[in-house]
Amino acid sequence: MFDRKILDIYAFIVGAFFVVSGVGKRTKTTSFSQLITQYGFGVFKLLSPPIVLIEILIGLFLLFSINPKRYSLISLILLVVFTISFAYAYFKNGVTNCGCFGTLKYSSLPPVFSFIRNFILIFLSFIVWIKYPKEKIDTEDWKKYFIISAMCLSIFISGYTFKVPIFKKSSNINERYLNKHIKDTDLSKYVKSSKDSTYLVFCFSYNCPHCLNSIENLKQYEKSKIVDRIIAIATGEEIHQQLFNENFEIDFGIRNLPGDSLFSIVNVVPTAFFIKNDTIKSIIPSALPSHVIFRKFYLHSNTLKK
Repeated sequence: MFDRKILDIYAFIVGAFFVVSGVGKRTKTTSFSQLITQYGFGVFKLLSPPIVLIEILIGLFLLFSINPKRYSLISLILLVVFTISFAYAYFKNGVTNCGCFGTLKYSSLPPVFSFIRNFILIFLSFIVWIKYPKEKIDTEDWKKYFIISAMCLSIFISGYTFKVPIFKKSSNINERYLNKHIKDTDLSKYVKSSKDSTYLVFCFSYNCPHCLNSIENLKQYEKSKIVDRIIAIATGEEIHQQLFNENFEIDFGIRNLPGDSLFSIVNVVPTAFFIKNDTIKSIIPSALPSHVIFRKFYLHSNTLKK
């Protein structure tokens, strides 16, 4: 049923996916690291450069039909891990962008298409692993030189785009912000406050369901006089921003930032900061509760935990 040519085509398709995926993330490795944090696996964010390099390497081996039986098994394992991780991020944390292709536009596919694509690739990898004949074929020199050159370039680019600040900043958001003067935090780059006013700074993404579900609650914070002003900071692709503007009526301004900039401020979206007397008094690293719930919790705790 599966002759050698069909199996080579299957291996080529899977290899092409891994190469495109790795190259897309390679151009901005820090963004991929931030996506890992969004997924809920912040402890692994420093592994983003090795993951990118492994993707490219496995992809090149499959593209050039170098031991497809072995590397299709590795691709199968990776695809299962990636799919389970994205499912967790989607259902648990509301992450809708798998980020499979990094900075490339194709990464904005709806989640259902991402799952379907991954299941197809898992099937192809499985077939190649099971059906490909066991044989050892010497790799042509030009393929070896090409892969070595491509990996050297990828190592340089992924290292260059993996910015050093990510190693220096604490991942503990309370440690970075709670009870600190705003001028001593990263928020000072984007928020100007007045000592005699109260603020709610709401950081969100246009394609995050938990963020969008928080918008109606957000409006009530100013209307109920809990805060004097709402300051919203957002990130997301232009198409998602347009959909947001078409479907939500808001009476507060939104400052749009690139993903790198927003996720240098927060670890996850949505995250809200309650500011009083120029000091961050409360942090809400999750979907924003109603103003009534916030008022009750704030009386007992400085931070609402997810």
